[in-house]
Amino acid sequence: MFADHQECDVVVTAVAPVGAAVHADGHDGFIDQTKQPSWWSDTPHAAVGDRMRAVVLDASRTPPRFSALPSDMQTARSLRHTEPLVRLCPLTGGGRTVKWSAVEEALGIALSAHYKRLVQMYGGGLFAGVLRLLNRAARM
Repeated sequence: MFADHQECDVVVTAVAPVGAAVHADGHDGFIDQTKQPSWWSDTPHAAVGDRMRAVVLDASRTPPRFSALPSDMQTARSLRHTEPLVRLCPLTGGGRTVKWSAVEEALGIALSAHYKRLVQMYGGGLFAGVLRLLNRAARM
């Protein structure tokens, strides 16, 4: 079956005003119309038989929900890269809420999504006795 954040090639099997039914790896799925590039740009609408790259947004739904948006695929790749870290260094507390717009405004720069995710997951400090994760957000 599928897992959240998994990328795969899908084939469109049916199209409706609300989205497209797709088939991937022997299983059915669905891409909502707002998760197709044609919703946001002049890209041609999906048609039966079209092949595209998509990412699983919610594997628990029936059918599983996919997205063909490049931004969702980029987010999924980012999340897949931190999952092994969480397995090695389990979180002991809840996630942190950070007002990133205020932090970035005070610093005068945009911070990377990877840095933001690490700070939200772990906070700042000495990480694994090797890496110091600076957390400007904690002082704001």
